This record gives sequence, C-alpha cells and structure tokens, in this order.
Amino acid sequence: MAKKPQASADTARKIWLAGIGAYGRAFTEAQEQVAKLTGESARVFDDLVAKGEEIERKVEEGRRKMGERLGPGGAGFEERIRRMREKIGLIGNDDSALEARVAALEARVATLEGRAPPKPRAKRKTTKKKT
Repeated sequence: MAKKPQASADTARKIWLAGIGAYGRAFTEAQEQVAKLTGESARVFDDLVAKGEEIERKVEEGRRKMGERLGPGGAGFEERIRRMREKIGLIGNDDSALEARVAALEARVATLEGRAPPKPRAKRKTTKKKT
C-alpha cells in the first residue's frame, strides 16, 4: 500500500519543526545559563577581591611585624645585596675580579687534568652602577 503524498509532507514538516524546536530550546537554555553565569561571575569576582584584600592585609601585617623586629637599624634589601657582593669580591657591577678568579680556577683544573688551559675569554664591557 503506497503512502499518501500528503502524509509524507506532514511527516517531513513535523521533523523540520521538531529540529527548529530543539534549536530553540537549546538557544533558550544557553541564554539562561549565560544569564546565570553573568550573575555568578560578579559574585565570584567580588569573592576574589575580598580574598585578595585579606591576603594583602596579612602580608602587610607580616611586613610590619618584620620591620618591628629588625628595628630602625635593620638592613634593607639593597644593603644586604651590597654586603654580599662585597664578600664575594664584587663591588658595584664590576665582575672582572670574579671572572679572573674563575679563569684562574679553570686553568688550574686543566693543568691538573693534563690538558692545555682554556684560552682567555674576551672581557665583557660592564658599566658601574651609580650609587
């Protein structure tokens, strides 16, 4: 028994409408999710700001306590770096003394290993930091 052409057209139209309906439903649900996330994103952002403020407060409190322990005579970071550089023979940005020491050690190691010392490296141009 052959199907009526009208029944095939109705079925095709219903399939088409079901597809459009599915698309419409997905679109509506997506819009709802975006609206929900937009509202939540503001809350999440505010929560992150509050957490950042809390961390900032704790860091500042720790820095203040450290300053109290060190007192007014406590050395600042730059002073500690200057003293460290001084101890290893680096004053300012001039590292030629350190390079000379490394070159001497390399030559000595080469001699102990029974090979020729390495050729001296070309000196780098350095600028002294103004203090």
